[in-house]
Amino acid sequence: MKNKNYITKYLIIILPLLFINLNAQDQADPIKETTATEEVESTEATAEAEETESTEATAEEVAVAEEADEVEELVVKEELGFSVGVAPSIGLVKGATFTNVPMGVTLVITTPYGFKLGPLDFTISAAFGGYQGEFEEEAFNPSIMGVGGNLTLANFVFAEGHAGIVGEGPGIRGFAGVSLEYLMKKGLGLPVNILVGGEGFISTNMAGAGNASGWGGLGVRLDYDF
Repeated sequence: MKNKNYITKYLIIILPLLFINLNAQDQADPIKETTATEEVESTEATAEAEETESTEATAEEVAVAEEADEVEELVVKEELGFSVGVAPSIGLVKGATFTNVPMGVTLVITTPYGFKLGPLDFTISAAFGGYQGEFEEEAFNPSIMGVGGNLTLANFVFAEGHAGIVGEGPGIRGFAGVSLEYLMKKGLGLPVNILVGGEGFISTNMAGAGNASGWGGLGVRLDYDF
């Protein structure tokens, strides 16, 4: 009988303690699960942020590369461009072949081909023109056609010459003066250049009769780059 009483008292003490322990374990498990879930979410968020940063960096690198290509393309186009210049000339002096000083226009095509001569830049060009003059009240209109080049110093002082046909025989054309390229292109941002100077024409057979002659005057040329 005494043993039964001891067992009963023992169970009364032990059973509540077991229930309390089980209850505490049940309450601790959700905390562990919540902590594990938060860790997984944090890891996923970090990975997503790193992926976004990597994508943005790649896009920025591509944009910089494309911009560099565009700049390089623009530079190449500028270096490989031709220019066309129209140069009206006002005659001031003349040879014996002319009664009146010829007046007209020369068209100059400048190529991108050339080389440097020390501080000078030499480029190849061609000239074509037509002029109206008179000899003893008769119209005499010589034309010119020649190939040559331009020499430029510091984009300011220039001299150009073309050899070919002037009038009816071999001759040369010369044009020298100052260039306003720095003002027009660098200062005003325009794709044109203005050249001002003296222009002269000499032929070994101006009128087809073996007579050497020529004329000269003031020339103003407008060049357009394309």
